[in-house]
Amino acid sequence: MRLELVAFDLYGTLLDVSGLAKRLEPYAGPQAADLLSNWRKAQLERTWREKAYEPFDVVTARALEEVAPRLDAQTRQRMCETWLSLPAFPDARTALESLRKARVRRAVLSNGTPTMIRAALAAVDLDVDEVFSADDVRAYKPDPSVYALLDRERTLFVSANGWDAEGAKRSGLTVAWIDRGTPPPGLAPDLRVHSLAEFAAAVWRDQGVRVVKGTELDPNTAQTPGMTRAAAITHARAGAEKIWAGTVIIHANARTG
Repeated sequence: MRLELVAFDLYGTLLDVSGLAKRLEPYAGPQAADLLSNWRKAQLERTWREKAYEPFDVVTARALEEVAPRLDAQTRQRMCETWLSLPAFPDARTALESLRKARVRRAVLSNGTPTMIRAALAAVDLDVDEVFSADDVRAYKPDPSVYALLDRERTLFVSANGWDAEGAKRSGLTVAWIDRGTPPPGLAPDLRVHSLAEFAAAVWRDQGVRVVKGTELDPNTAQTPGMTRAAAITHARAGAEKIWAGTVIIHANARTG
């Protein structure tokens, strides 16, 4: 399979959300890590349960108010601004540069607003060719309409979030999952690697990315492009709670048909 575009999830894939804990210490002290965990959970839950769309910066602010109601508005504002300068994973820049040298276009597909995405990328000097935002369709992952922003015939989607990888897979995309020890997708991805550096090693300068198809964890569950928003969310939540029960083989150093 020759791919012309590699689209990365942003939060948790290129950017290390856990690295935000250190920056929250001035506001939350030793409870910063717990606060961040609760904040992130509330942030995602809001994107899954709210029927009326709100931009991701608003969702992020409301989620913080939900988990830390005693903080004053000015403090919450400063804390929300830290999402514009998240640290990148150490191998993110190298992976993106490897793709550029392989003449593969690079993109981000994120729940963030275009402004949030571009600010966060600029803050850590990460360069991509295109930005796709959930804001464009006024819906959030794993809604199929978000993944439909990508051409599934020519695109590989990369995420370290299992529920996100599953949503993309169910929407018909070719998917690489960065396994950093977080809950796996409910459907086996096409590529399973453990770092962005390992993913970059699978890129050939003149051949794009070659993958060996994996086997679904649940053989009774079919890939279902066009799945409804409610069904996609249900499957993504369930997938995030499953224990990895199979292996996806990756051949990073061998050409396959």
